[in-house]
Amino acid sequence: MMKKIKAFIRDNYIPFLFALLAVVIELTAVFVTSGKLFIRSPWMYFTVLGLLTALQFFLRTDRARHIWSSVLLSVLFVFDLVFIVIYEMTGTIFDFSMLNLRGDAMAILESVPINFLYTFLCGALLSAFVVFVRDFEDPGVRPAPSHLFRKVIASVMAVVMLCHVGLVYATAAKREEDKFLQDKIYEESAEGYAEQGVIGNLVSEMYEGAFNEVEVGSKQEIRDFIYSETSSGYTPYYAAARDYNVVTILGETFEWFSFIADPEKYPNGHFLPEETLRQLYPNLYEFYETSMVMTNFHAREKTDISENLSLFGSYPLDYYTNYDYEDNTIAYSLPNLMQTLYGVESKSFHNGNYTFYNRNEYLTRAVGFSEYIACEQMAERYGEVFTDYFDGAGERNMDSQMILACRDEMFPTDRRFNTYITTITMHGRYDRRDNLQPYYEQLEAVGFYEPDEEDEEAYAFYHYAAAAMDFDKALGIIMDTLRERDLLDNTLIVLFGDHNAYYQTLTNYVKDIYPKTDRDCDVTELYRVPMMIKIGSQTTERKEITKFTCTADILPTVMSLLGINYYTNLYYGTSVFDRRESVLYSRAYDVFLTDKLYFNTLDNIIYRTADVTDEYLDSVEQQCLTLMKKVSYINRIFASDMFGGKDGQTFADNMRAINGR
Repeated sequence: MMKKIKAFIRDNYIPFLFALLAVVIELTAVFVTSGKLFIRSPWMYFTVLGLLTALQFFLRTDRARHIWSSVLLSVLFVFDLVFIVIYEMTGTIFDFSMLNLRGDAMAILESVPINFLYTFLCGALLSAFVVFVRDFEDPGVRPAPSHLFRKVIASVMAVVMLCHVGLVYATAAKREEDKFLQDKIYEESAEGYAEQGVIGNLVSEMYEGAFNEVEVGSKQEIRDFIYSETSSGYTPYYAAARDYNVVTILGETFEWFSFIADPEKYPNGHFLPEETLRQLYPNLYEFYETSMVMTNFHAREKTDISENLSLFGSYPLDYYTNYDYEDNTIAYSLPNLMQTLYGVESKSFHNGNYTFYNRNEYLTRAVGFSEYIACEQMAERYGEVFTDYFDGAGERNMDSQMILACRDEMFPTDRRFNTYITTITMHGRYDRRDNLQPYYEQLEAVGFYEPDEEDEEAYAFYHYAAAAMDFDKALGIIMDTLRERDLLDNTLIVLFGDHNAYYQTLTNYVKDIYPKTDRDCDVTELYRVPMMIKIGSQTTERKEITKFTCTADILPTVMSLLGINYYTNLYYGTSVFDRRESVLYSRAYDVFLTDKLYFNTLDNIIYRTADVTDEYLDSVEQQCLTLMKKVSYINRIFASDMFGGKDGQTFADNMRAINGR
């Protein structure tokens, strides 16, 4: 028997060597993304690997097996490399809905960070397999596999495929049950690709993407949930901005360290004295000194999700609203509510490309803006030179140029307005840009010179600081325009950062926080970004709000300030002025976050502060359960386009009723 086994292995060494190298490639990919040399749930990966290996036994020459194995190993190598690049650029593992973003994602890959360890090690092994196995090929033709052998292999493959499909279909059919959402809080999981591996995750997501449909269930049950609770109206600063205009500014990649020096929090940030920084960033400092400042505000999403959270305060779990729900009616968004309650027209402005994130279709159809104006429209209307966002040269349109060109439409004097501005100048990648030259000269005039390009992170911060100077100029134009038109006293201005500066690991560098190598570092601090609110002439000096706040709190805060009563179950957050704190759940990164905790599940807490008590954990658990219940209903609301028909009119009537309109 042993002789037969040895002979079988010797005659079929290529399939076995293929399987071994495939495992090494996969484990290397897992290691560079998660720091682990194991896959916690490897069954999906091993069954896929088993199928690919088994097929080789039907090939009757070593040459055919060598070619087959080389091609497959090359494909696996490239697949893993692509997902490593995505993970290292964004911190997210692949999910099926990302296919919607494929065009946008490819457009922003101006510089692809190739992982050296994975590429060198796996590339060398793959090359060795391709080159050296050829020298040991047996030129003879092997006997065809026996009829029994073929039947056994085919039967095993069929059973595996049926089990895959059946199990994934059964799982997907239950995804909207409360238990599934609760499992997101409790179920043990591994970080990054250590859970299923890169290929295992890819196959799982493709299966689930094909089968997963939201079970809408009873619409009456959804109605009962929506209308079961309204905001109290007793929040501090409630109606402080009643009848005001609204200006919301999403500062792309806006960080506190863009204009503030703090050696303790930002050890690799600005070294210039505060007096000098006030000269470089006068408008940001003015706004900072005369606003409600959320010093403990956190954002852990991509731009599109942060943008949407500030527009309608919630987000479905497994779909991208900009693509999957572009024709929905999001009746509870701020633009739709402003129209429903006050007849106020809302406009959105962005100096990026018109079709990026499908904003051109989605913002006017679903969210309720009367018009979306991007760089193409700005160039056509005003004759300004706005560059194609993805021109390949790394340029970004200037925020100051956008405000100068569009300020008449942004801040009209003949009507009340709701204006939403998404900026772009501070968006990475951070490299030398011709249109930032005036700011480089100002930085050099105060002793801040461009670092050597080989010092990549310091080099990136220098160019980020220059980009922030143009954002400062844009903010100054906004404030000056509102003053000149006597609009500042009755305009509510909300300014926030959509996410940290993850490009070129800039935030990690400036804050000196590297979770992959330092497990005791404060992970939550990575995602603490600015949020400031100016309530017309009522805010003349800085007032700090120190409680934990997050992106989901923006819209409830705005509605409370405007004096809008609303149905709280449609929104994930609370007013920043409320004594209650929210829990941030990141749809993009599948993590929960407070200023004391960072966790995938409560059984997999990645970071916790020393003062976290059992009572605090219990309160967070209850908040997470409440949040996941809301997520479940939001999934169903979007899947059914709940407000697209008669329910939309009912909702509008109910909103008018609870607001006395």
